[in-house]
Amino acid sequence: MDSRAATGPRRPERGASGPSVSARDSRGQDAGQNAGGQDVAGQNSSGRDSRGRPLAGRRTRRARIPRRRRPDARPATSGIPRVGGRTVAWLAVYALGLAACHYLVIAPAFAYLGFERVPPNPLVALVVTPTYLLCARRLPLSWERPSAIVYWMLFLVVVAPVHVLPMFTTDLSTAVWLMVGGVAAAFWLLGGIYSVPLWRFRPPAVPARVYWPAYALLWLVMTGVVVGYYGLHLRLVTLSEIYAVRDTYRDSFGEVPKAAKYVVPWLGNVIAPVAIARGLMTRRWGWVALGVLTEMYLVSITGFKQLLFSSLLAAGVVVLARTTDLARIGRRVGVLAGCGVLAVTAIDFARGGWGLSSILVRRLVLTSAVNTKYHFEFFLQNPKGFLGYGVLSHWVDYPYDLKPPFLIGQVYYGNPEMSANANLWADAYANFGLVGVFVFTGILAAVLHFSDSAARGLPAGLALAALAQSAFSVSNTAMLTVFLTHGMLLAVAVVYLMPAGDDSGRSKPGRPSLRRLRRRFRLRRTRRGPPEVVRPRPRPRLSGSRAHS
Repeated sequence: MDSRAATGPRRPERGASGPSVSARDSRGQDAGQNAGGQDVAGQNSSGRDSRGRPLAGRRTRRARIPRRRRPDARPATSGIPRVGGRTVAWLAVYALGLAACHYLVIAPAFAYLGFERVPPNPLVALVVTPTYLLCARRLPLSWERPSAIVYWMLFLVVVAPVHVLPMFTTDLSTAVWLMVGGVAAAFWLLGGIYSVPLWRFRPPAVPARVYWPAYALLWLVMTGVVVGYYGLHLRLVTLSEIYAVRDTYRDSFGEVPKAAKYVVPWLGNVIAPVAIARGLMTRRWGWVALGVLTEMYLVSITGFKQLLFSSLLAAGVVVLARTTDLARIGRRVGVLAGCGVLAVTAIDFARGGWGLSSILVRRLVLTSAVNTKYHFEFFLQNPKGFLGYGVLSHWVDYPYDLKPPFLIGQVYYGNPEMSANANLWADAYANFGLVGVFVFTGILAAVLHFSDSAARGLPAGLALAALAQSAFSVSNTAMLTVFLTHGMLLAVAVVYLMPAGDDSGRSKPGRPSLRRLRRRFRLRRTRRGPPEVVRPRPRPRLSGSRAHS
């Protein structure tokens, strides 16, 4: 019995050389193979030699190839990157543009609306600059979460003008500094939702072939309700007719049920923008046309100016989401904001007018800061509302005859019919003081975090378009009003139920090109069976004298 068979293979000693093998053996075969096609030393795929003994030598490990995870299998990250120094610099340019527009264009023409025509105070600018930069640095660079559009809108429409307005205020009272500090702290805390992982839950699996027909049916039913109570009259409303149409719409509140008053903003803020966004993303132009017609019809019966920009806002969000990397979209938004306010200010200042600045800067941005200052000034010295005019009216005695927006309109503008809306933080302070500012911030953070978790796996353009109007509303209206009346909770529900397998992220195929037609024709010909391989016939072996010729 061979001793090697009993004790196993020997390991070669250190420094000892293996047996020398010539280049070819006597049979003319390579030294690395035997007659059966085996490797050196009779190795085969089973790891044993020709006699069945285990192979000698050092074994090697197989290299592990990491598997690539699917996009939908990625774990929820614990945080997303914030904007960098370049974007913060552009946001500083945005603040300087607001200051220039206030001093050069807005204040000379609208001093009677609370815009003081005084030169900027450099000491105040030094005080508010650190908090402004901290808030700007808190912004997320990525818009992969749909709540980012709400957070960015709050910064551009609320935080920035709140920091600019004190530079043009002569009476720097306690309310002004309380406003700046409270809004900046609440905004900074709200940004904490981007530092925690998303909630893991499974939305209901509604197929796309069921969801979108049901969505269209809901759209049709809600439009029918509005037409049934307000009539069908589609016409273009000029800017001079807006206030008259709005007064007529408000006078009709006592004649229509409460459900009809909710259906109108739900159609304009949620249903129609999502329809426009889906039509643009899938090239279903019928959805786009019907969505625009719905917005125009609602403007003709309500006179709400924000519905004039709903179609443009939904289209702009979709275009921005499709043409820009969502992971770095914050850079482009910062550049657009800074360049846009500078361009509007330069155009109006050069021609000596204020038309563009009044619509795009005063109404959308600076007026919110003025009304926020009025809310803090009035309710710092007077009793708070404690929602005694709304959901807590059965338990709280409201000390005023008018709601806070109309109360501010009466005290500071001399018009009790004027609704001086501000934003969620101004309304929170008017009802519960500084504690309410942070409590309302926590409630909004929970709603936004839920919407981000529900939108995981959806096309970004649809989720952003669903919350776009709510982002603008929460920057100009009370939070509870935005949740119910303006349809923010409806938008979250639409996102929650939206199917992840919808074809909204893919464009409809166009007409096939000539190359595609040729490829299809070839595939049809080869689908009948595998192509027949024509092998050359072997040449006959010659023998005798012909073999050596």
